[in-house]
Amino acid sequence: MNLTPRQLADAAEVARRWIRFQAMLWDIPGISFGMSYRGRIMMLDAKGVADIATGRVATPDATSYRCASITKTMTATLVMQQVESGRMRLDAPITTYVTWTRRLPGAHDISIRHLLIHGGGVIRDGSNAWGDDDFPDRDAVRRELRQQLTFAEPATTFRYSNLAYVLLGEALESVTGRPFDALLQRDVLGRLGLSGSAPSLTPRVRRTLATGYYHRRPGEEPHPARHAEARAFTPAGGLVSTVPDLLTYQHAHFPGAGELISDLSRREMQRTQWQRPEEPNHGLGWMVWHVDGIAIRGHSGGFPGFTTKIGFSPEWGLAAAALNNTNSAVPALGVDAIFHSTAWVVRRWADAAETAHGHTRASVDRFAGHYRGEVGELTVARINRSLYLFDPEMPMPLAAAARLLPNGARRFTIVEGDDYGHFGEEVSFSVDSAGRSIAMRYGPHTLYRADV
Repeated sequence: MNLTPRQLADAAEVARRWIRFQAMLWDIPGISFGMSYRGRIMMLDAKGVADIATGRVATPDATSYRCASITKTMTATLVMQQVESGRMRLDAPITTYVTWTRRLPGAHDISIRHLLIHGGGVIRDGSNAWGDDDFPDRDAVRRELRQQLTFAEPATTFRYSNLAYVLLGEALESVTGRPFDALLQRDVLGRLGLSGSAPSLTPRVRRTLATGYYHRRPGEEPHPARHAEARAFTPAGGLVSTVPDLLTYQHAHFPGAGELISDLSRREMQRTQWQRPEEPNHGLGWMVWHVDGIAIRGHSGGFPGFTTKIGFSPEWGLAAAALNNTNSAVPALGVDAIFHSTAWVVRRWADAAETAHGHTRASVDRFAGHYRGEVGELTVARINRSLYLFDPEMPMPLAAAARLLPNGARRFTIVEGDDYGHFGEEVSFSVDSAGRSIAMRYGPHTLYRADV
C-alpha cells in the first residue's frame, strides 16, 4: 500500500486530535504517542505531565514509560535469533534448555513454541504471595512452579502467561551464557540504536521515566505507583522505552529490515499460531488483530501505573505507539484510531477531492479543530479538500463522520452523515480578523473553538 504525504498528514491529524481529546476525557496525567510510515515519523505528540508533583512535561520524543508486556515481543525476537543460530528449536521442550524443570510434572510436553504463543497451559503469574510493588526473584518463581506449573495440558487451550516468558528468559540465558538484561541490550536495543530504552530500570532511563499513577475514580487524588523492579519477570515485562524507539523497533520487523532476524523468522513470528474466539490472536510474541481491514501485529502492556500499546502493518508500511502513565484504555484505543483514520482517509480520498466556491485544501483547513458548546463537543477535520464533522467521544473517530460540502465562503451543507443529526442542513463558521474560525453554528447550536 503506497500512501501519499497528504493522506498520511490528514490521517495523523485526525488521530492526533482524537487521542488528545480522549486523554482529556480519561483525565490522564500524561501520554506520548506517534505514527510512522516506512520508517519515517509522520506524527509525534504528547499531552500532559510526566510527573504531577514537579510539573515535568510529558514529551513525545524523550519521556520514557514502563512498557510491560511489549517486552514479550523482544523476548520472542531473541528466541528467534537463537533458533536461526541453531542453539534453540521452537518445538524442543523447555526441559532441553532449563534443566531444573525436568522434574516438573508435564514439563517435557511444553515446547518453546507453546510458551511463545501462550499455549503451554502454564499458570499466569503464580500465587498471590507478591503484588504490584514486589515482583518475585528467580528463586521465588522456581518455588512457585515446583508447586504448580500448569493448569491444563499443553496445546489444549490459550492461557496468557507471564511465567511462560520467565521460562523463556531462563532458556535464553542457558543457551547464550549471558544475563537476560545484557542479551536484550546487546541483541535488540543496541543493534537498533534505541538509546531511550533499557531492559529494566537502569539509572539512565530513570532520569526520563514518567511517574506512573494508579487508576482512580473521578474526584480522587492521583496516587503514584512505586517504580518496582520487574526482577524475575523482566523477560515478560521489564522494558522501559519511548515512542520513537518503539516505532523504530517495529519497523525492524518489516520485510527486508536486516538488523534483527530474517524475513522467514519475521513471517513465522507474525502469522497467527493460536486463534482465539475473538481477536487478538497470537503469533510468536506478537498479538494479531484487524482494524478496518488492516492486519496489525503488536502488543499491549500493563504495569502498575502504566498502560501501553504498539501496532504495525508491514502491508501498509505503518507503525504506531501510544504510552501513558496511568491505567487506562486510551493507548489501545489510540493505536487502533491511527489505523482506522488512515484506512478511512485512503478509502474516501478521491471523493474528498471535491470542493466548491473557490475553496482549496488550505482554505478549508482554517475551519478544522475542536468545538465546544452547551450540547457537547464536535471535531472538524480536513481530509483532502473536504471537511468532515465527527463526535470525538465515539470509539473510532471517523466511523460516523458527516461530510461538509461548501455552499459559500464560510457556509457548508451536511451531505453525508447521521440521519438523526442535521443531515442536509447548513453548518456555518465565524472567523477572526486573520480568517481563522472561532465558532461554528450547527443546527440550532453554537459551538466555540476549544482545541485540546
